[in-house]
Amino acid sequence: MNESDIKEIVTAHELVLFAKGTAMQPMCGFSANAIQLLNKLGKPFQVVNIFDDPECRPALVAYSGWPTTPQLFVGGELIGGSDIIEEMLGSGELQKKVEVAFAS
Repeated sequence: MNESDIKEIVTAHELVLFAKGTAMQPMCGFSANAIQLLNKLGKPFQVVNIFDDPECRPALVAYSGWPTTPQLFVGGELIGGSDIIEEMLGSGELQKKVEVAFAS
């Protein structure tokens, strides 16, 4: 996987979470928290397991400039990790971005 693969994934889906593990089996607390928070939105989202390809994490970091996972993209825009997801969900800002992404 390379940066162009990351871009393709991010632009193909309204909501994409790059995480450690899968939606059904997250492999770290931050990824599990992010998935639980996204489930509250009631919108479909794509989870990309960074462990499926050893080149995924370096390509993701190069693409986003963000060093940690999980990483949420909404409408192709990097939102951030689980702390930012939680903060934006609490303020209502995330729901607004998601609605715009799904309306496009």
